[in-house]
Amino acid sequence: MSAKGPLRKEGVLSRKLGEEWILYDPEQGVVHIINATAEYVWGLCDGDHDLDDIAKCLQDAYLVPAGTAVRGDVDTIVQDFSARRLLHAEGV
Repeated sequence: MSAKGPLRKEGVLSRKLGEEWILYDPEQGVVHIINATAEYVWGLCDGDHDLDDIAKCLQDAYLVPAGTAVRGDVDTIVQDFSARRLLHAEGV
């Protein structure tokens, strides 16, 4: 069974550090610094939420007015996670 949306790679650790978040990928030995919005999206990269679901959740969580496009931002964040090899390839 394949995921319907982006899926975080197992083993990547997420920790808050001041106003930002760090993602540590022990497989690559790399630390990634992301903002709170990207961390929120990261939390929804569970394979169960597709990109439209993530955009809707983000819009609701941040009280973004109806009609404001957030899907493009979600796409950019998820593409960045993919480029950093933080997602399973089949979940992208």
